[in-house]
Amino acid sequence: MGFRRKNLRSAASLVVAGFILLAAPGTGHADPTADRQRLLANAWQELEGVVERYNAVRDDLRATDVRLEQVNSRLGPMRAQVDAAQHETDETAAALYRSGAVGSTAVLMSAPSPESWMDQLAMLDQISRKRVGALRALKLARDELATQQAELSKLQATQRAQQTELGQRKATIEAQLRRLGVGRAARAPSGALHDGFVPAFTDDAAGRAVRFAYSQLGKVYQWGADGPNSFDCSGLTMAAWKTAGVVLPHNAARQKQTVKPITRAELRPGDLVFYYKDVSHVGIYIGDGRVIEAPRAGERISMRLINYAPVIGYGRPQ
Repeated sequence: MGFRRKNLRSAASLVVAGFILLAAPGTGHADPTADRQRLLANAWQELEGVVERYNAVRDDLRATDVRLEQVNSRLGPMRAQVDAAQHETDETAAALYRSGAVGSTAVLMSAPSPESWMDQLAMLDQISRKRVGALRALKLARDELATQQAELSKLQATQRAQQTELGQRKATIEAQLRRLGVGRAARAPSGALHDGFVPAFTDDAAGRAVRFAYSQLGKVYQWGADGPNSFDCSGLTMAAWKTAGVVLPHNAARQKQTVKPITRAELRPGDLVFYYKDVSHVGIYIGDGRVIEAPRAGERISMRLINYAPVIGYGRPQ
């Protein structure tokens, strides 16, 4: 009997030990739901970072295109001016050669008086200096424009390659999200607030920005969009402050660099709230601890509590 009780106690100890091992970190079977949620969260954050970098490259490319167009529009006429000046100089030299007035001796022989000789000599020297100086300046300006054209064309090609690469990365992440079962139907993001809170719309720039953001609630997120029917996160904040006459870049990290840094205690409606270490997301503060933000693909512009994601900083457009 004692032997049996001893064996039962030993068996019970083994069962308890087994449960402890199963419960211990790194042992037993992983929770597939938790793993899927973690993969989804990582993929969404990576996708938003890619989208924001794509926005920045796209804006840079647009600026490069404009600069290149300006250089090209100047380079053509400049080349024509150089050709015309070169032709005029050649014609003048040929005419002087044909007339024999190509040196001080020829001028002296043809001049009716010493005074006239001095006048003609000074005039020829002045004409020569002016033409040569003007032609040299034109050629330098043309060469400078040609150098700018080459540099901008090279930059344009680099930016287009970056844009293509980021587009491919975006497609890869979206395919991963589809494999994880993310649908395309637009929905309200989890944790979004729909409690009827209405911000105070002050009669100033910040108030106009808040009013605009509030009027976009329910519209669908679309990456790279800045309205009027859809937005991504930085596109929404850019469009909101554009109505107030403030120009912001279409990129969360660049917006953070552009605005005046403030503390959380200084927050007031209209200020921007930046999220994640890589500053890949931004929302607009509307008061009462809430922001309006364009979350991610497949979700709608919504109102949330400010701490729904890791905050990295605050800023005030000016």
